[in-house]
Amino acid sequence: MQDEDEKPRPPGYTLGDDLSRLSVGDLEELAARLRAEADRVDEERERKKGAIGGAAALFRN
Repeated sequence: MQDEDEKPRPPGYTLGDDLSRLSVGDLEELAARLRAEADRVDEERERKKGAIGGAAALFRN
C-alpha cells in the first residue's frame, strides 16, 4: 500500500518503448532521468579514456 504523501512512480521504461502511453509529467521525468543517465555514461567513458591513455603512455616509455 502506498503512503498518501508518496508520489506514484511513473511506469517503467525500456529504450524503444511506446511513449504514447506516458503522461506529459511522466515524459518530463523520463527525459530528466535519461539526461542524467547520459551524463553518467559520458563521465564513465571519459574516465575510461583517461585510464587507457595513462596505460598507453606507460607502455610507450
